[in-house]
Amino acid sequence: MAKWVLEAIEITGGFLPGLSLRLPSGLTCIIGPRGSGKSTLIEALRYGAGGLSGASKARADLIQINLGSAIVTMQTTPDTQGVAYLIRRSYRQPPVLSTTDRKPITGIDLDRGTFLPLDGYSSTEIEAIADESLGEKRRALLDELRGEEFRVILLAVANQKRTLEANADAMRAAERLIADLTEQIEELGDARARLELLPKSTVDSALGDLVRASKQQQVNAHEAKSISNVIDLLSEYRTELCQLAQKYRAELKRELEVKESANADLMKHGAASIEAILVAADDRLTVITDELDRAEEALRRVASALRNAHANQQAEYDRLQERNLAASEAIRERTAAEQAVAKLSALESRRIEAKEELQRLSETRAVLKANYLLEREKISQLREGVAIALQREAGTKVRIRVLRNADSFNYQQLLTEGLHGARVRNHEDILAGLLRLRPEQLAQIIQENDLEEFEEQLSLGKERCGRILDAFRENIDPLVLEVVGIEDRICIELNVSPGAEPNFKDAADLSRGQKCTALLPLLLARRDSPLVIDQPEDNLDNHFIYETVVETIRRLKPRRQMIFVTHNANIPVLAEADLVVVMNSDGKKGFVQKAGSLDDCREEIIDLLEGGKEAFELRRQRYVKSR
Repeated sequence: MAKWVLEAIEITGGFLPGLSLRLPSGLTCIIGPRGSGKSTLIEALRYGAGGLSGASKARADLIQINLGSAIVTMQTTPDTQGVAYLIRRSYRQPPVLSTTDRKPITGIDLDRGTFLPLDGYSSTEIEAIADESLGEKRRALLDELRGEEFRVILLAVANQKRTLEANADAMRAAERLIADLTEQIEELGDARARLELLPKSTVDSALGDLVRASKQQQVNAHEAKSISNVIDLLSEYRTELCQLAQKYRAELKRELEVKESANADLMKHGAASIEAILVAADDRLTVITDELDRAEEALRRVASALRNAHANQQAEYDRLQERNLAASEAIRERTAAEQAVAKLSALESRRIEAKEELQRLSETRAVLKANYLLEREKISQLREGVAIALQREAGTKVRIRVLRNADSFNYQQLLTEGLHGARVRNHEDILAGLLRLRPEQLAQIIQENDLEEFEEQLSLGKERCGRILDAFRENIDPLVLEVVGIEDRICIELNVSPGAEPNFKDAADLSRGQKCTALLPLLLARRDSPLVIDQPEDNLDNHFIYETVVETIRRLKPRRQMIFVTHNANIPVLAEADLVVVMNSDGKKGFVQKAGSLDDCREEIIDLLEGGKEAFELRRQRYVKSR
């Protein structure tokens, strides 16, 4: 919304209960004794239009104490479409925006200050802007005047910056990968040499002998067991054979024993036959047992020979095993060396790819940085256009200029943080030297660890430069440094020369009165939206108030609504205020004692701003006599 006018304000509760004012589109002057609520009324106007966004602690405290229990309602005049707005605010509650016929309007954030913009300042805030030769306050004076265009450019800058940050993250990841791969490569650095020193891998013929010997070991175990079993069986066979012969001999004799019988002779004849057979059998058994003994003895000799043979074969097997183990270790070592070489080759290939990717990202970054700087350049161009327009309105006594890339506060802060731990003295002198280097130039020196170039640029001695560069490499990310924001510096200067030859000085270097002298014409001429200032004449002499402030107000009244708290009669009287609001207080609450034209409030103006009728009359007489 370009131009709007505040038509009325009402306050329910708080320090100004029941306050109701209708305001003209030109100049309103608020006067009254101290403690009557003048500043509270000004802050109510600022609070109603823009909330507490960006409020200082002093402002926020005043609003909480004096308006915390109040409801502030403001009404605008109809805009070009014939729509008038109502704003209703209560402390710490979302504002309610509606049309004057109470139709709610949603989707608008009043606290951003872009829908119904209002410029509001106290004398201390004006002085703070003047004092800040470097920083945001002066830039904001220009940027707010082309808010939408500025936001579009800022959005593009932010997008470019996010792209740069994503690129920086990718570059850091690539650098970390290269460093990690390099470390792994260094650990495997002699893998190829180790492989060259190892003998070539061959098929060992002893492996077949070992296999055969291993099989023989299994046969030997079987042979030893078998021969032992046969010896045991032979012994068992002989024993059981002798026991069987004894058993049957005894039973046969017992069965044919002669008893008293008529057939005793016959039984004796049978017993004799059996005895003869048993004698023959015993003879045969003796022969058999002797044969069995000889067989067992022969087997024991065979077993002894087998044990010797097995011992020899075991010794050979052990020898073959040791030989094979040595061959296996050599094979294992060579296999491990070949694997290490293969891993080394893979790591080297990955590092080459990572370096190529880092190079690609670096080339992309160069393009991204150029685009980023081009977008930032648009901000400077926009500010220069605003400064030229403001200069036309402010007149010749004040000069406003945009010095591109002259506010190095962010750069200096980064350098100061980077010097931490450098163990060097005279930081201010060092910073002065460092600030002569462009951020991208210093970033390259840090990245390449170029001590020679660093020493040449600073001329601080090799040892000191080495400490500083080491600290920077530890504390500063070159990818952040190379795109650190160096802002424009807004020069607001006042011509302090009494003669024809101008002598412009920056507001920060002026006295308190001169600071406001430099700022007020700009604040008055900035834009067409309502302007509220609490005591703009503080620290100004009456000559400047008449010569510059009053004339500017009279010139801008048809274009801009202005509401001032003032203690200086020149502003309402000579600038021909459209409305004078006289405030007063009962000690507990403030109120509007009177509101009207200059003529309506003539007595109050004389009393409050001129020191009373008597003082005014005495001054008038003194002026007449002095002529």
